[in-house]
Amino acid sequence: MIELISYNHELFNTKTRITLDLIKDGEDFLKKYEINQELLIDTISIIYKFLKAMDKIPHNLFKFFIAAYYITSRHPMAFPVHESKKEFCQKFGLKQNSLDYCVEKITFILEYIKILDDMNYPYFIDPERDIGFKLLKSIINSEVDKASMNFLIYNQPINSQILSERLVSKISNEIKLFPEELLRQYFEIISQLVEKKLDDYYQYVSLQKEFFI
Repeated sequence: MIELISYNHELFNTKTRITLDLIKDGEDFLKKYEINQELLIDTISIIYKFLKAMDKIPHNLFKFFIAAYYITSRHPMAFPVHESKKEFCQKFGLKQNSLDYCVEKITFILEYIKILDDMNYPYFIDPERDIGFKLLKSIINSEVDKASMNFLIYNQPINSQILSERLVSKISNEIKLFPEELLRQYFEIISQLVEKKLDDYYQYVSLQKEFFI
């Protein structure tokens, strides 16, 4: 089982020094287990960003390293990952409720997007740093801008449902930014992004109805 640890902050001069030392401790800790070494850097990166965003450092940071590894290993492009939380936790001697708490804390602080596949297994996306998600947003912005220009110039109304469906098809089939099995989940994400991007369009339509015959 994982032992609770604490650090005497007086031994360190700055939060940055503390963070770096804790990162090294966590890296050494994870290396004791049979983890995918290719995911280690991304796991450490999550903890680094998490600690920078926190005012206080958790007493038992090791369980947060385990949670960060869990998040990293469950990127949508890793689909299907159908290992139960119970099986995952057994590898590290961690209670499932502790994993749930740490995952929720990290994803809330870092504003991760969580989706569930059709078997209810979770996957996580970092909307600020995930390259695929940034490309997805770029494509959506471009297509919505194009549709808005068609409305302004040719008076072609925008149907957000049709536009979202067209984008899902393009992003899934042509660019393959996510597994086809998660199409339904990504449709919800894309629809929300389209609606948010269309805010200016809806405002303009409202003003047009108010000021033009």
